[in-house]
Amino acid sequence: MASRDKLIISVKNEKYQGTVLTLIIFCCTICTQIQAQRLPDFGQSGGRSPGSPQPQTQDTGPDSTVYNYVLLSDVYTTFKRTDTMADVAFMHNNMLLSRSGDYINTGNFGSSAYPLLFSPNTNTNFFTGYNQYKIYHITADNFRFYEQNRPLSDVYFSQVGNQENINVRADFSRNFSDGLSLSLNYARISQKGFFAGQDVKNTAFGIGLRYKSTSGKYNAIALITHNATEESHIGGITKPEELTNEFNKELTVILSQARTRNQEKEYTIIQFLKLTGTNKSGYNLYLKNDLIFRPSYFKYSDSGVNDNNDSLFYKGINIDDRGIRRYIDVNHISNGFSINGEKIGGITGRLGLLTDYFKINDGASSFGRLDLTATFNGIVPVWRTIFIETNGRLGLGKNIGNFDFGGKLKINVKKIGTLNAKLRFFRSENPYNINRLAINNVIQFENNFSKPFGTEFGGDMFIRSLRLKVDISQTVINNPVYFTKDGKPAQSSEVFSASRLSLTHQLRVGHFHLDNAGHAQLFSTDLYGLPALYSTHQLYYRGAWFKKEMHVNTGFDVRLIPDYNGPGFHPLYGAFLVTDKNLGFFPAAHFFFLARISTFRVMLLMENISQPIIDDHNFDVVGHPQNEMKFRFGIQWLLKD
Repeated sequence: MASRDKLIISVKNEKYQGTVLTLIIFCCTICTQIQAQRLPDFGQSGGRSPGSPQPQTQDTGPDSTVYNYVLLSDVYTTFKRTDTMADVAFMHNNMLLSRSGDYINTGNFGSSAYPLLFSPNTNTNFFTGYNQYKIYHITADNFRFYEQNRPLSDVYFSQVGNQENINVRADFSRNFSDGLSLSLNYARISQKGFFAGQDVKNTAFGIGLRYKSTSGKYNAIALITHNATEESHIGGITKPEELTNEFNKELTVILSQARTRNQEKEYTIIQFLKLTGTNKSGYNLYLKNDLIFRPSYFKYSDSGVNDNNDSLFYKGINIDDRGIRRYIDVNHISNGFSINGEKIGGITGRLGLLTDYFKINDGASSFGRLDLTATFNGIVPVWRTIFIETNGRLGLGKNIGNFDFGGKLKINVKKIGTLNAKLRFFRSENPYNINRLAINNVIQFENNFSKPFGTEFGGDMFIRSLRLKVDISQTVINNPVYFTKDGKPAQSSEVFSASRLSLTHQLRVGHFHLDNAGHAQLFSTDLYGLPALYSTHQLYYRGAWFKKEMHVNTGFDVRLIPDYNGPGFHPLYGAFLVTDKNLGFFPAAHFFFLARISTFRVMLLMENISQPIIDDHNFDVVGHPQNEMKFRFGIQWLLKD
């Protein structure tokens, strides 16, 4: 009982701290996040993150206002906020809907997320595999440091259903004397949900202080980020017919007391030293150093394992009267050095060495691991419209034998479009949650799976006049790892192949727009529970009302997935798994009305409008129903000075 009381007190304290922090952020009038694409960073570890930044454009304000930002991978490359509309991208970026990454979740905004498009794991360093919350995180990889000539704050708030379901985002930036400046990024999702047991909270916070010398030759950034997620898990409903009841908040579920807490912090110092060169001389050469301390932990507990459903859910795992407790603590120190060269309008390249030390505590044991990784990337212009882009990572320490090498041939004819061809080879580290499981400080299994080796090749083409983009890829992997139908990790002895064709098209007739994206995936064997086909569509009106003072976008956002054997989710591993359960076709749709006046925006969103008119219920993950139709209201305001 003492442990349970401590847990209750801890949860209450977290609620109080989250409320206080939210009030502080609003008082400081901080601003919402802006994201932009960039080349892979040289001094960062890890593989592909589901939360990779996406381009977003907003108002630059009056002519006297300069509001740009840099990413910490390269402070010498500046991104502008160039456009402004209450557009569909604004809705997607703030609500993580279809075009912000094509993710599904376990039934609640902010819950465990899974990409619909297959992408191979290409990690060359140690990683836990608990990636289900990465798209909500603020890290050194995607933190935005602003450059502006006046203090600016940008605040976003939305609420769905009631006050227990909110989404807050905010950024703040200002300059000080002597080359100092401050930026702050903040995001908070607090969702009680609309079915019992859905509670989820995501908090992402980053604050950075930058020093820039008068000559511009030296830059230093000190950054602190904090990401924490708490989610309750239902394991799936057992009586789908209860969804048709008039009052259906209380559903019969598999798990009743299962919870996850995933926390990661970063303490980062990044330095840039320009050695020589100016824009006039035609070249630049600079050094970069990234020093990061990243403590994190993953904790899963279920104190209510006392019925047949729970026993089947944890089949093959030794369970005692205390239930289940899974705890992994990882302290990660990363130190990266790189030398960066750039010829203005010409060759660009980076060479680096990354040192990563991991201290892992898994309850039953504790051990350390040292990874060394050589990194490089570069861009070589062959002609004014043709470029060759290369990048690579090679393991040299405990991660020896891991590698990720890739290249692209890019052809850019501005008046016609672009054509890109890509090729990639990799040998990837298996995630820790595949290799080892310890429950209640007792080892349940240890695997010694081979490291997957794979190739990926393909290309994309954009035809400007047709507003059409075609993307095709082929991935082949030897020894792929996955989670089986009973939730256990496994390795396939077969060669796995995945072929993908994606088409995106934009059609405009007057004020009316139709944006379409279709994706076809063909797999040699079903290991990951992904659909063979799906598409997204946005049909909307765009115009300016009231003497063109108010910009308006209103219409429908639709996603169509034909029936297929959908993915399940096992919270003990934080992993999505293959199942033999069929998810029927359900046309998921939202109605939106977006308006902007000057720097103020309003979003009215009716979520899941197709639910009341269709007899069936929408499931994106097996056993986890999506919310019924709900109304969401949101505002965003850019404040100056």
